[in-house]
Amino acid sequence: MLRGCGCQLPVFKIANYEYGSRIKSIDFHFAPLEDMKSTLPYPHRHEFYHIVWVVSGSGHHIIDSIRYEVRPNTLFFMAPGQIHDFALSEDTVGHAISFSSEFFAFKVQNRHSQTEIPVYDFERIPNTVYMSDAQAQDLHHVLDGIDAEYQGEEAGYEDVIWSYLRVLLIKSVRLGGDAVTDVNSSRSVLLSRRFKSLLEKHFTTVHDVARYACLLNVTERALNDATRQALGSTAAKLIRERVMLEAKRLLLHSEVNVAEIATQLAFDDPAYFSRCFRKHTGRSPIDFRRSLEKLSI
Repeated sequence: MLRGCGCQLPVFKIANYEYGSRIKSIDFHFAPLEDMKSTLPYPHRHEFYHIVWVVSGSGHHIIDSIRYEVRPNTLFFMAPGQIHDFALSEDTVGHAISFSSEFFAFKVQNRHSQTEIPVYDFERIPNTVYMSDAQAQDLHHVLDGIDAEYQGEEAGYEDVIWSYLRVLLIKSVRLGGDAVTDVNSSRSVLLSRRFKSLLEKHFTTVHDVARYACLLNVTERALNDATRQALGSTAAKLIRERVMLEAKRLLLHSEVNVAEIATQLAFDDPAYFSRCFRKHTGRSPIDFRRSLEKLSI
């Protein structure tokens, strides 16, 4: 069931995500998918990054209103805040990896050296990657390493898991066909990350590039230059996309009316919100909601 009754969707933190295995850390969790799929309430959001590897099985997976087929050797990637809903066959087997932004971004002690190597952003990985048997076998060595370290808990095991996780993400970007290139300016990457973090916190109230630039203590031009170089988009476009994504989520997963959604997203005029939404999606909010009702069938 995708559409709710207007109640708020559950939002999980790793600390209260004890489905499939006990929680060892508030920053990293590893569990069998077959245990989690039968106990977790769907749909829901996470406050952490989430990777699901379907080793075998079938079904479908809806991430932010986009429906993906579930088949053997499928990787699913979800960033914090994304809404997803699983419908899996009884024989589905796989793994679920969850980690906080702090675990991935700040695990290395020497952050200066970290910024001088090529940066691979989680957000640049597609939501879904379908692997061949050979590709899955290659990545399984990485997953086996994570599993062994997680179960063994020997000295420094979280640092080793971080290294395996980084390899997993880099290889996943390659499998996804994303044209990732080395980023020459680490400053642009770091500024873009700070901007995306602020945007995630304030997108419901702040839509102005100048305000974000002020919060980051940089000029608008510097912010736009950084996001163009690191993310391939202007700051204004990233703000619009984030606001419209949330509008789509609310239209799909709640019964909140358009005027209330406009208010939640800091639009004073519902008509102006509807015009912005139509410009972004090609449909009115009402038409968009109706077009997605078939996903719950």
